[in-house]
Amino acid sequence: MRILMLAHRIPYPPHTGDKVRAYHVARHLARHHELTLAFLVDEAADLAGIGPLREITPRIEFAPLSKPWGVIKGLAGLAVGGSLTQPYFASRRLRGGLDRRMAAADYDLVYVSSSPMAQYVARVEMPVVMDFVDVDSDKWSQYSQRARPPLRWLYRAESAGLRRYEAWIARWARLCLLSTPVEEALLKSFAPWAKTAVVPNGVDVEFYAPVASASSTPTLIFTGAMDYRPNIDAVVHFCTDVFPLIRREVPEARFLIVGLNPAPAVTALSALPGVVVTGAVPDVRPFYAEAAIAVAPLRMARGVQNKVLQAMAMGLPVVASTLAAAGLSARPGQHLLAEDRPASFAARVVHLLKTPADRSELGRQGRAFVEAHHSWEAAFLRLDHLLAHSVNARGTRSPAPSKVALGLERLR
Repeated sequence: MRILMLAHRIPYPPHTGDKVRAYHVARHLARHHELTLAFLVDEAADLAGIGPLREITPRIEFAPLSKPWGVIKGLAGLAVGGSLTQPYFASRRLRGGLDRRMAAADYDLVYVSSSPMAQYVARVEMPVVMDFVDVDSDKWSQYSQRARPPLRWLYRAESAGLRRYEAWIARWARLCLLSTPVEEALLKSFAPWAKTAVVPNGVDVEFYAPVASASSTPTLIFTGAMDYRPNIDAVVHFCTDVFPLIRREVPEARFLIVGLNPAPAVTALSALPGVVVTGAVPDVRPFYAEAAIAVAPLRMARGVQNKVLQAMAMGLPVVASTLAAAGLSARPGQHLLAEDRPASFAARVVHLLKTPADRSELGRQGRAFVEAHHSWEAAFLRLDHLLAHSVNARGTRSPAPSKVALGLERLR
């Protein structure tokens, strides 16, 4: 098939959750189909990723994205009842490039990774598969619950506007993909007309292989983009409310915060006893190997957490919040541990630090779960079937969207 794939950010390097899935999907599609990959670039340093992506497919279309101008467009869209997210990712340059490519090539299918990119193919006649991954409008709702005015009001408005946009996409997309049954049910709760299917996130089980000998040092690890609000909240909460309880029982315990672009609130945590903030690292695996336990104390989370999958794949026992674990079909107590109350979370970690046999068994069970349920190979077998069915199925399209639905077109 000839497939056009859209991603809201350049999917290389795949070092953040939103890029991991897009990268692996693009690589898989390019191996089996004629793929054109289109995306936006909002960081100058990310331009270095274009070369590696051209090795996957020579058909690349991209445009730079100005963050300040994107914010202005987004706020304008929010002010007229739309969403902030969709106008932020609107680009005249990318739209022009895509229009030229769609006029020149007879694509069989458009695969849209992340809802903001649906605006570029709202009027096309070919089948569109919308990979929502997670329901982003609910993420903004979670943000509003932990924010103070005026941010609380802004986040609520964004959640409402984005939910209307997601529901509108679901009216005309041939198929809507979600990463978990929980996300699928959430989309259906406000867009019951959506044609949906679940394709879980995967993990490269060969790349993230268990280390030869597990670490015996009382070191904990959290990984992720450290300028992402849920990750910032998670590590600040952990260092404030949980880690002191752990060090009371295990004074030599260390906490590694590993990830790019640490926000000031994260950098400040390095002043606390036992806390290490690394910033960006070329390879996260040596840090996993240094740790005895991975923690995921997220209080805002949607879908499958790649950080949890990676840690489990490497044979690390994981202690997570119930939200961080909710996207997995893993059984708490067998494949990972799930706790929310600081004292209970700390007690679970302390027990594992003091009981190597339990720590080893939980890590082994976690690795086995990932191998059985979250390999990319299994995910792509399902994806291939769904894409082929979407091309062959009959479908209808909605009328052309209004400016409110798509944001302020003149600001692109």
